[in-house]
Amino acid sequence: MSTTPTGEWPTTTTPLPPAPPPEYEPGNRIGLGMLLAIGLLAAAGAGLAAVLLTRDRPQSAAPTTVIVTSTPAPPTTTAPTKKATKLLLPLPDLVGQPWKQAAAGLRRAGFHVSFGTVRSGLPRGSVTAQDPKAGTKVAKGSDIRLNVSNGLGQETTTAATTTTPAQTTAPSQPTTASVPALSGEVQSAVQELDRAGFRASIAYVPGTQPLGTVDAQTPAAGAGAKTGSQVTVNVSSGPGGNPPETVPNVAGQRIPQALSSLHQAGLRLILLRARVTDRSQAGVIVAQTPLPGKKAPKNAQVLVYMGAYQQ
Repeated sequence: MSTTPTGEWPTTTTPLPPAPPPEYEPGNRIGLGMLLAIGLLAAAGAGLAAVLLTRDRPQSAAPTTVIVTSTPAPPTTTAPTKKATKLLLPLPDLVGQPWKQAAAGLRRAGFHVSFGTVRSGLPRGSVTAQDPKAGTKVAKGSDIRLNVSNGLGQETTTAATTTTPAQTTAPSQPTTASVPALSGEVQSAVQELDRAGFRASIAYVPGTQPLGTVDAQTPAAGAGAKTGSQVTVNVSSGPGGNPPETVPNVAGQRIPQALSSLHQAGLRLILLRARVTDRSQAGVIVAQTPLPGKKAPKNAQVLVYMGAYQQ
């Protein structure tokens, strides 16, 4: 065996034996355990989060469902009912009432009122006609038109109630009177006859003057005649050849019904009062001229006498 001098590297080398394979250190086993524990904790946390989310979801969802379904419901059920409801009220008979009283009653019932002034034998301020007519059902808030007398016939009404008694109290009243001269419109002519104590009998005849103009009279002007007797008044049918209409029978009717009957026949009404001693005839038409069935031109006037009760 050779020896190497001290202080020198050997010329030959002997290879070292191979190193043993590395073994797992204890630290590596501890790291895997921690990883496993972390994984388990993560899984447990996910499960807990799922439970919490599942438990909280109904609390947040419930209010949303209530709001969506309950809010739109009331308009759907209530709005159509309000629009479909309309109150219809029947109109009362206002003819003959003072216009202030009639208008106040209509306004209290929820109607609007408009007025028109007309010539009439009714007292001044009295309702002579209404539109729509009595008994018609109209919606609340509708406009009702009232025709109001201007009082032109008020003196005529008084005369009508004072001249008729002359027939029954002849000893204290003259039995004859002078027939007045008649001209102009037929309404003015019959009112003048009424004031003089006579009754009018209207006959429409062909003429060139405007419709409703007095053409002739019998007895003549200035002649003496018994009070309460009839004076025939010939009235022009007008130059236009108005078509003839048949005069309806309005005797026994009240003014609103008579107005309706005459309007349907294309005719108009003149109203005077006559004294009656039968209370049941008060406010009822007791006479008319022209008589029922006679011919009168369209838009002609028919004179009616309404009973005024007086003992």
